[in-house]
Amino acid sequence: MHDSLTRRRFVAAGLAVSAAASVAAAASLSGGTPNDPLGLSLPLHLALFDTRFPAAHVFARSLAIRGVSLAPYDGDVTPVWFHQLDPVWRRYPLAVAGLTTEGALFCLEQLAWDNGMRVAYRGFHEASPEGGVQHLLESSSRRPQDVRGRLSGAEPWPAQVAELIASIDEPEPAFPSDEPARTRAHYRTRARSETSGPRLVSWLIAPKAWRSPRATSA
Repeated sequence: MHDSLTRRRFVAAGLAVSAAASVAAAASLSGGTPNDPLGLSLPLHLALFDTRFPAAHVFARSLAIRGVSLAPYDGDVTPVWFHQLDPVWRRYPLAVAGLTTEGALFCLEQLAWDNGMRVAYRGFHEASPEGGVQHLLESSSRRPQDVRGRLSGAEPWPAQVAELIASIDEPEPAFPSDEPARTRAHYRTRARSETSGPRLVSWLIAPKAWRSPRATSA
């Protein structure tokens, strides 16, 4: 049952990304900007999550209720790249987010770079020796509001991270860059969905030159 559900979500996500790419293409041809059908500050078209980790499921659900298509995978991100990201990124620079291992992000970041995409936000999440989960969130120094004052014990931290990503409206390329060009924020949470096992990383990859239509029309 679980494998069948995962496959259905995988196929549905691929179809949704294809549809989103068509919208982006139409807007590009008309010289305009596609309306955001998801009601997000930044049009976010796919959320990757490693199904081995409970925290990743919480993160994914929090974005799914906002209408973001999901791309689940079980440890190996290669199928997502070949079937859902590379065919789209070669033509349309669509923003994607994820809660994955560091290795998965490293691979995706290199591939995104070649397609005019950049990491605009990154967060590290791992078990704290004092209990709970410790977090290091990073953004561009031009966007300190994206990571400062963002996590608390009010709700599971993966849901808060999803909300953080959904609220980013002017992504500034943050990596690679000199450390002085980054804003860093440290937190420790004791909420549910605690991280166990390897350190997880949350991230947003966005078009390098994307600007909100609201900002450009103001």
